[in-house]
Amino acid sequence: MQKRLEQIHDASMTILEEVGIKLHHPKILEILCRHGVKVVDDTAFFTRDQVMEWVGKTPERFTVYARNPKHNMSIGGDDSEFVGGYGCPNIIEADGQRRSALLADQVKFVKLVQQSDGFRLNGGILAQPSDLTNDQTHMVMTYAAIVYSDKCIMGQTGSCGDVEKIMDVAGIVFGGKEKLAEKPRVVTLVNTLSPLQMDHHALSTLLVHGKYRQPVVFCSGPMGGTTAPMTMAGTMAMGNAETLAAIAIFQMVSPGTPTVMAINAYPADMRTGALSIGSPAHALGVKYCAGLSKMYKLPFRCGGTSTDAKGVTVQSGYESMMTMFISLQEKVNLIIHSAGILDSYAGISYEQFIVDLEIISMIRYYLKDMAINDNTLCLDVIKKVGPGGQFLTHPHTMQNCRKEPWMSELGTPGLLKEGQTPNDAVMEKIRMKLEKMLSAYEKPQLDEIIQTRLDQYLMDHGIDQEFLNAV
Repeated sequence: MQKRLEQIHDASMTILEEVGIKLHHPKILEILCRHGVKVVDDTAFFTRDQVMEWVGKTPERFTVYARNPKHNMSIGGDDSEFVGGYGCPNIIEADGQRRSALLADQVKFVKLVQQSDGFRLNGGILAQPSDLTNDQTHMVMTYAAIVYSDKCIMGQTGSCGDVEKIMDVAGIVFGGKEKLAEKPRVVTLVNTLSPLQMDHHALSTLLVHGKYRQPVVFCSGPMGGTTAPMTMAGTMAMGNAETLAAIAIFQMVSPGTPTVMAINAYPADMRTGALSIGSPAHALGVKYCAGLSKMYKLPFRCGGTSTDAKGVTVQSGYESMMTMFISLQEKVNLIIHSAGILDSYAGISYEQFIVDLEIISMIRYYLKDMAINDNTLCLDVIKKVGPGGQFLTHPHTMQNCRKEPWMSELGTPGLLKEGQTPNDAVMEKIRMKLEKMLSAYEKPQLDEIIQTRLDQYLMDHGIDQEFLNAV
């Protein structure tokens, strides 16, 4: 494995030295020139030493601080943290029908993430609201994440002005922008533009996050056969080059600011040209992203419950299980797209969100493995029951039957109701769990002065009080 990783690394270095990466932002090009990077027109060419020197300034591990300290999260090492779906424009209903997402859906998913014990990062674009204008999106969605959750905040990419609005809103909560810069509070996903480019919004986001020393996840998403070579090795080499270049640039802008490496590599389905995130090739990409990141000693992100399924089906189950299993097995530090994703990121589903929570629970139980000691080997119990006996009524069984085995919340171990199909039985349990989570949701407390200042900020930027009340 190590030799394979070194081959990919060497190819990535050759790409950055000889092909370069196109950067659509004049200020970024000026910064690179000042640091001795060769720039021709709008394309930067890094030497191997330049890349690794600046990548090496990235912390191996860091903490993100939430409004409620119990939700603080550590990114790095062997820890795995989860984020819900991201960037989905559509809601896919239980019957497979789809509709454009609304702000109400974003708020509902924020509540579900708040209720999910394993998730400590909330917000971002869980569902892209079609009822918000572009100039409203960043501040309103960040506002919703703060008002309805006290977990760590996921940001969004955009122009410098858009991202400054996110920092304004977060600054109101954490004592001002100068105070905000003292600790990591807002994590944002910034994507490269394959092949070998970064657009103006990505680089603007990088600049603003560097200014306030807030963490960035730099992710390449090369698609084999369309935006990357057809082979997975070539796709990984190019994706790795893009990500390393982005990290090096960020460290030039703000040395030592927390950064997360990500390569989400996929093949294209050459029958249609569509992205295929449910392919086993994507799971293979997770394995190699993990290996490269560990070689560079960088926190990393990849994987998730990835599926190309158009609805909650057997396909959405087996594809999601495959990619999440490898993600947790490889100890991916930050797993975005952990719950709800359908149709190759084109949609998010409330029902699939619940299914994916079950998948995560199953895998974590398996990877935790069994405890083996004098107590768990139960020799005294086995001796007492003896040959031909039974354990059902033994006190040991009664003492451990609710805490030892993993038990499904969605499966159907008993008899079906008369006339009920197996799928109907599972969907009924999914609906029951969804309703239970939402009915149990309690809005976290927010200081009245902060709430007033948040409301006033949004109204000063053109958001009506009536709209805020609806949020």
